[in-house]
Amino acid sequence: VRKSSNRQYLTDKRINFFDLDLSNQEQLTDELSDLSRQYGNIDYVIHNAGITKTTNNGYYERVNYQYSVHLIDALKASSQTVKKFTLTSSMAASAPGSYVTKKPIDISDGGEPVSAYGRSKKKIETYIEENSPFPYVILRPPPVFGPRDHDMFTVFELIHKKFELYIGGKVQLLSFIYVKDLARGIVKSTISNIENKKYFLSDNQLYDNVLFNNKIKNYLKTKTLKVKLPLSIVYVVAFFSEMYSKVTGNFSQLNLEKMNEIKCLNWTCDSSSFYEDMAIEPQYNLDMGI
Repeated sequence: VRKSSNRQYLTDKRINFFDLDLSNQEQLTDELSDLSRQYGNIDYVIHNAGITKTTNNGYYERVNYQYSVHLIDALKASSQTVKKFTLTSSMAASAPGSYVTKKPIDISDGGEPVSAYGRSKKKIETYIEENSPFPYVILRPPPVFGPRDHDMFTVFELIHKKFELYIGGKVQLLSFIYVKDLARGIVKSTISNIENKKYFLSDNQLYDNVLFNNKIKNYLKTKTLKVKLPLSIVYVVAFFSEMYSKVTGNFSQLNLEKMNEIKCLNWTCDSSSFYEDMAIEPQYNLDMGI
């Protein structure tokens, strides 16, 4: 964990915390060696660390790619016999799907990510696929929602204030996963016999932004004012929001890089191969999660 990590809900006394410096591979190697001497071999690694927003796009590659390489190489250098290395990547590592066919993105589809964040995630995926000394599984979740999530909560909060926001003139196709299903899927794939594979991990249902907003309205039992903003206006807002973030150091969910993802209209994915291989089913859909 990081020194700044929120440990409020990690109160089980069986959990031990270690502050590891992923920026320094040599130091990390020593820290992992000390850790294994004290507690034994590291059997499983779930790599869930990373950044999703920053005021400097170069930080995406540094943290999401280079620091991850440091971790993998340090595990190898410290002679760990890791049974499985699980990388929590992102749907953003994919190219968006076609809005013409409206077909969900398949894990075998080609194409390049549209954002710096997505490119950093794809780069570490490729490194693992080509260089990992351990068996691995790579998971690409779509937007995650559930208790204590802040990013998706913004939508709920806006609708609670009786505003329903749409960007552009077309319906955006979306996939989601509830946080408990994501956690369950990560653990299941880590301890499974499946090795060296990559999956999308959603609830395997197809949604859109209008349906999502309507479901939230129904559960909140509220009416809203629909606000439809042209992409051109949102780009201007994103530009000034990004400038403000760089000056103040306060992160904004809306910036020019994020617009590269927002303007794409098909962010649905096919997770059927994951559930087939793991022999489980998602326990939550959008209705249950909300």
